[in-house]
Amino acid sequence: MSIVISLLAIFGLAFTLKETNGPWDLISKWRNLMMRIPFIGVQFYKLLDCYFCTGWWCGIVIYLLSNQNYTLSWAIVWGLAGGVICLLMDGILNWLHKE
Repeated sequence: MSIVISLLAIFGLAFTLKETNGPWDLISKWRNLMMRIPFIGVQFYKLLDCYFCTGWWCGIVIYLLSNQNYTLSWAIVWGLAGGVICLLMDGILNWLHKE
């Protein structure tokens, strides 16, 4: 059950970073600030343009927050799982909201 909750947390974090403005527009202001930095802005835009990329890093963040013993192999597994779950959930949401 905790794996399902972790996967949903990964998608929730990725969706929040990529799609929402957040409370008091804090997340959108942070995104705009990061995109205006000369060398980081382009890479940050590319990161937020792709659900797999955003899900990869959100998966690693959730792995680091939810575990005590860290290994590189499990970080890669969590990153891949985060990318895949975000792609799947994005596809499902697009299919549900198609017009």
